[in-house]
Amino acid sequence: MDAQIFSIGTEILLGNIVDTNSKFIAEKLRELGINLYKMETIGDNFDRLVEAFKACDGKVDFVISSGGLGPTPDDLTKEAVIKALGLESDLHKESYDALVDYFNGSKKKAYENIKQAMFPKEAIVLKNPAGTAPGGIFTSKTGTKYIIMPGPPNEMELMFTNEVVKYLPHDAYMKSVFAQIALLGEWEMARKIDLDREKPTISPYITSEGPVLRITAKDKSESEVDRQINKGIAIVEANLSPYLITCEDIKKEEVLINLLKEREECISTAESITGGLIASSIIDIPGASDVLKESYIVYSNQAKEKLLNVSCETIKKYDVVSEEVLVQMLDGLYQISQSELSIATTGYAHTGEVFLGVLYKGKKYIKHLQLNGDRNRVRLRTKNHAIDMAILIMRGVYESNISI
Repeated sequence: MDAQIFSIGTEILLGNIVDTNSKFIAEKLRELGINLYKMETIGDNFDRLVEAFKACDGKVDFVISSGGLGPTPDDLTKEAVIKALGLESDLHKESYDALVDYFNGSKKKAYENIKQAMFPKEAIVLKNPAGTAPGGIFTSKTGTKYIIMPGPPNEMELMFTNEVVKYLPHDAYMKSVFAQIALLGEWEMARKIDLDREKPTISPYITSEGPVLRITAKDKSESEVDRQINKGIAIVEANLSPYLITCEDIKKEEVLINLLKEREECISTAESITGGLIASSIIDIPGASDVLKESYIVYSNQAKEKLLNVSCETIKKYDVVSEEVLVQMLDGLYQISQSELSIATTGYAHTGEVFLGVLYKGKKYIKHLQLNGDRNRVRLRTKNHAIDMAILIMRGVYESNISI
């Protein structure tokens, strides 16, 4: 089974809103084992919508759209599908009655929104308990099914989960597990593991939170899919165990928090180039208050001197972005916090030069990084590297991979 997704709305093309609907639908199709043929965004233009819907007819089994079902003149999705398939619309009484109920019995308001209650007699109408716009399923003469849903994500997700899945096939299962990998680049992951395989497939890529290996399996049997996934996890563990952060669907910061909780230890940070990004990413996770003792943003030289007792002579002699300054930052942080785990950063975001330090149970680990990207990407990559280092150091596997 093949499907195509359309996200509809000029506001998406203009960059005013982010299309999260297509991502949600794609993930659900993957779980059902339905192949995604294409994703496309179209503005609120009737003729272009009609042509786009016509072009899909007979080429895929399902055309799934979100957006363009509102009551205003620029909400054109349903009318475009009806035109493309040569259908005629009529008042759907159940949808009209639902509008009257939604507007607390006001037939005047319901009439102003009446286009939302107009459907061909052949259509399957999908209820929308969260809004005024019902969805619909239309079948063309070639057998392609057109599924239209509203644009607001809460309405679309509820409709897909409660209504649409009833009409989608469940003859295959597909699952993916994401193995989060520390420190390595995409090519380094590929070099350490054989990716030329099926059942499961293992694919490397880089996310904003760092490197990932996606393990994907598809089969008619859910138990066979689970077996393939477990096989893929075992392959990753065998080839990349020192670098493997987790295969669970959690952030790496949660892995770090769990390690600290297990050992009843605390973390403190002193951040210059990262400007609080490390501490903030930890605070984002529930339970952070149990382990995060204190954090300092020491962006200026004066703050480093005042709060961390960094010597101004050291800054003058070696530069503020130097191993010598970083060591004094770590020492100063430990003196005021006494945390088992301390992390400090200093660097130049515009050049990508970074010194990153982790102090764990009295031992210092210093890393000099030269990172590519704009200033925000450099800061994010530094944060990711710091969390990765801290986890591997706490697990006792970092020193054997110190060249990373």
